Amino acid sequence: MKTENKIGLKISFDYLSGNDILLDLVKKIADKHRIKGYLLKDKDRVEIIVSASIDDMQKFSKELGEKLPYSIFMGEASTQVIEELPDFIPEKFEIKKDINILPQNLSICPSCLNELFDVNNRRFYFPFISCNYCGSHHSFLYEYPFEREKTVFRFFKMCRECEKEFKDSKSFRYKYPLTACPKCLTPMYFKEGKKEAYLTGSDEMYQAIKKITDLIKEGNLIQIYTTNGDKIVGSVSKENISKIRNIYGRKPLTVMFTGIDHVNKYAVASQNELKALASQEKPTLYLKPTDLFKDFYDTGFFLGKLPDDPVFLMLCENLKKEGIEHLIIEDLKENITDIELNADIPVINPQKDMKIMVVEDLFLIEDGEKGIIPNIVKSKPTGNLSIFGDYAALDLGEGEYLIDRKEKIINQIDGFVDSVESFNYGIKREDINIPYNRKKEYKDYQGAILSVLAEHNIIDKPSVGIYLSHRSDNNLIAVKSHIKPLTPLIRIKPVRIYNDFSKTVSFILNSIKNSSQEGDKLIKNLCKNFPEICERFPVENPEGDYRSSSNLTAVLNAISILTGLFPHNDIHFYEEPFLYLQKKAVEYRGKKGLKVDCVLIEEDGEFFLDWVKLVQSVLSYKVAEAEKEMIAFSVFEGISDWIINETSTVLSKLKIENVALAGDLLMSPLLSGKLINYFSKNHKLYINRKLPVDRVNVAFGGIFI
Repeated sequence: MKTENKIGLKISFDYLSGNDILLDLVKKIADKHRIKGYLLKDKDRVEIIVSASIDDMQKFSKELGEKLPYSIFMGEASTQVIEELPDFIPEKFEIKKDINILPQNLSICPSCLNELFDVNNRRFYFPFISCNYCGSHHSFLYEYPFEREKTVFRFFKMCRECEKEFKDSKSFRYKYPLTACPKCLTPMYFKEGKKEAYLTGSDEMYQAIKKITDLIKEGNLIQIYTTNGDKIVGSVSKENISKIRNIYGRKPLTVMFTGIDHVNKYAVASQNELKALASQEKPTLYLKPTDLFKDFYDTGFFLGKLPDDPVFLMLCENLKKEGIEHLIIEDLKENITDIELNADIPVINPQKDMKIMVVEDLFLIEDGEKGIIPNIVKSKPTGNLSIFGDYAALDLGEGEYLIDRKEKIINQIDGFVDSVESFNYGIKREDINIPYNRKKEYKDYQGAILSVLAEHNIIDKPSVGIYLSHRSDNNLIAVKSHIKPLTPLIRIKPVRIYNDFSKTVSFILNSIKNSSQEGDKLIKNLCKNFPEICERFPVENPEGDYRSSSNLTAVLNAISILTGLFPHNDIHFYEEPFLYLQKKAVEYRGKKGLKVDCVLIEEDGEFFLDWVKLVQSVLSYKVAEAEKEMIAFSVFEGISDWIINETSTVLSKLKIENVALAGDLLMSPLLSGKLINYFSKNHKLYINRKLPVDRVNVAFGGIFI
């Protein structure tokens, strides 16, 4: 509706988060500017209808743009002028449905950021600055609900100014449980060797940050307390990388850029990747290094992030002034420095950073907790409880599922529900102190694939699921029909995985040798041309304990080792050889690879991908001295094409259109890129968007067994 003085607007966007705190912020801003209208969230779509004077609408739009943080769970917004407003538009702004406001850990919002760096504000350089819409709420929470007396902050009395702010309905900290300032909270302390000084206010904190800046410039590693757990940070240098890897091994290190302007200098980053880095979740992101970083990151990708905690925001602001553009940052595992910035306030629930990869316009979450749990996901009601590893999911009623760490749900379960219909568990037997009618065990692939279907509200529809996971023993293609539950259709042929992976490599060589005359001949030629391989990996059935596993990563690890792409004699983390294989494949500049043999075989009525033929064909190219990059690329191309062909055949024969992808192997762009591109164009493709593609999602999907 337009008049001389009034205007009507419709704002729409997708919002995939179960935490609706940002929607409450929209209402707060609308109320401030006397905006009529309402907000409605229907499934994952938010629609805002508003009416006001042109002047008030301009102020509302301006403040909304300035104060509403961008989230990776938020889609692009569309805005249009409404000529005729609905008759039922309310006089005061309303949220039409109940919303879920959860105590998540999120990075600082624009309002708190302004306060943090405003020298005239009483929270200038306050390391615990937060509000209803940002901060580490979950870090300090003992138990639900999110109230001050349920948090660490119950031990600290608010000063008069904070009490006034807590009671002021116009404040962004109105009834905010963690309201605090330097006057009412225990100070931090700075320790250098045997010297220790408490930081009793903003000025002392400011000086400590400047001192730490100088120490980092000198090459020191610093232990830093954050509201999400202790971290170790230092300049990106060969010496510091060596020190950290002596503790952490050769795992890909994380780099925190001091500003977003520096990212493209060290990484090849798309606009969507830059948006993800700058989002309120502040995830760690897989990035491809430029030449400036290639010597430090030999696995082809590194993890990058931007500062999220107030301490890091203060530190990075000072480092930028000194021309320092990045830092190494890792969770503290072992004390390797005598310099620390610390606090006496315990972090009850430190959380792992969200770890993501951007594939075109999709944000795929590999792992992590910050900004993800606790979470509410809506789906078909079951009345069930599910546990998998460290995580649990509980139907709170009417199909609203709370997903959180296991202990947070189990310890308070009788406060959430009176009883459970079915108690479903994976990995190991669990128990709960609440009545339940049934108890079921389930596999990781079931939980992962069903979580995708439940997240997209197609849990009852026929679907084909593909689960590819580094640590799972169940990499497979499975089918769910109208009348049958999710059932394995094609697995990876089981391989023996020993604690000493070199024995797995020996087993694979021996399996090829005994598979056929061609296999025997190939292994003899391999040992003749590359005697060092057969000396290191005797062609025999090794002794010792092992597990039989349908694990694709084990096969790819062996290929990386046998082709000489993996340069080390030991493995520091399970998928390390895989990353070197992936790196070489990414470096290949050709358009087509060699033909590797991906063969479907049947054994005892079950279907398998025969890794024996796959590895045999790869080793034949090694004996023929084919280009290593081409071999690596061909492996990924061959497996991707095989998955596409076999899945397409199943979809066609069973007349199914839905495809669900899950598992952390999707973090390989060589697999996910091709699979996503094909299935999204030719079928209805579904992937976890609200939850990680592995682990956390398994607990949620286990509800629907």
